[in-house]
Amino acid sequence: MSQAEERKYVAFTHSFADPWSGDSAEDAQDVTLTFHFAKPTKLQIQRLQDKAAKNAGQASRNLVLDCVHPDEKQALTDAMEEYPGIATSFATAIIKGVGISAELGN
Repeated sequence: MSQAEERKYVAFTHSFADPWSGDSAEDAQDVTLTFHFAKPTKLQIQRLQDKAAKNAGQASRNLVLDCVHPDEKQALTDAMEEYPGIATSFATAIIKGVGISAELGN
């Protein structure tokens, strides 16, 4: 059994409007991206926390690429080239799923 078959992957969907896709911002195309991610390991979370202070964007990118289903890795890489902000969006959703949140007590 491969590592991908042993891990549980859950779908995360992110939707937003791409204001640069149409002739004007009012013609923005709706974009919906869905990828499947495994729960990050303690080591992956530690790596994220260690790197985030120096380069938060790269830390997010590393986390999502480490956790995405292997069959979707290239598609995610391609999507991040077109929409660089999605790495942070997906990483934020993933880390919320393991209990990391800035909203504690609020």
